[in-house]
Amino acid sequence: MDLADAHLHLFANGYPGRYGRSPAGAEELAAYQDIRRVHGIDRALVVGYEGEAHFAGNNDYLASLVGSHPWIAPVAYVPPDGPADGQLARLWAAGFVGVSAYLADTAQADRFAAWLTTAAPQLTAARALLSLNATPAATARLGTALAGLDACPVLFSHLGLPGSHPTPPSPQQAAETLAPLLDLARLPQVGVKVSGLYAVSEPTHAWPHAAARPFVDLLLEHFGSRRLYWGSDFPPSLDHVSFSQTLEPVGLAQLSRTEQADIFGANLRRALDDVQAAR
Repeated sequence: MDLADAHLHLFANGYPGRYGRSPAGAEELAAYQDIRRVHGIDRALVVGYEGEAHFAGNNDYLASLVGSHPWIAPVAYVPPDGPADGQLARLWAAGFVGVSAYLADTAQADRFAAWLTTAAPQLTAARALLSLNATPAATARLGTALAGLDACPVLFSHLGLPGSHPTPPSPQQAAETLAPLLDLARLPQVGVKVSGLYAVSEPTHAWPHAAARPFVDLLLEHFGSRRLYWGSDFPPSLDHVSFSQTLEPVGLAQLSRTEQADIFGANLRRALDDVQAAR
C-alpha cells in the first residue's frame, strides 16, 4: 500500500524536542527521505510552523525545498490574523498548496475566521488546502467561515486536539469533547488527520494509545474513511513512539483494505490533485 503523509514538519535548524535536539537527528530532511524509501511514502503534506522564535523562517525553508523535492506539498504558516495583503499570491507562486494555522483559543479563532471570510475568494480560486491545529473551543467558532470555503479541503490535525487522557473516555465523554468538530462533519470539505495520538495518551509513550480509540471511533462514524487522513507528525512524534508505530494508529485495523488505503494515502492524493488542477 502506497502511503501519503498528511502531517509532518521539516525545520532548517531541527525540531528541539523534549531533550533539546531533534529526535530525528541533525539532518531531518535526510532522515525523512530514508523513512519515505523504507515505507513507500510518495507524497507528504509538510506543515509550516513559525509560532515560536526558534522556528522563524520556516516558510522560506519549505519554499526552498519544493523545486528539488516534488513529493513535498507544503502549507505555509499564517498567524491567526492571516498573512499580509498580497502574501497569498506570493505563497502560491512559491509552491505552497495552502496555509496552516494554530488556534489555541476563541480569540485567535475569531480573528482567523474574520480573515477567512475576507480571503475566501482568493482561497477558493486556488482551492487552497487548510491545515488547522485548533482546540475544540476554537473549532466551535469556525463553522460559518469554513462553510464559505466549499472548494477548499480543510484538515483538522491530531484528532481535533481532544486533550490528554490517562484512560479511554466513554463514548459520551468523547462526543462531548469533540462536539464542535463533529458538527463540522456536515461540511463535505472538512476532514480530520489521524495523527498525534501520543498527545491524547497519558503517558505519551503508551502505544497503541488506547485513550485515543473512542475519538477515532467517533471520527470514523461522523466523517467516514474518505475524510480521514493518516499523518506521522514527524519529527515530534519520535520523542514518544517509533515511526513504525505511527503507522498503526489504534482503531483502524478492522477497516477494509480500501478504507485503509483511503486514510493512509488516497484521500490526501485526491486533495492535492484538486489543488494542483486549480493552479
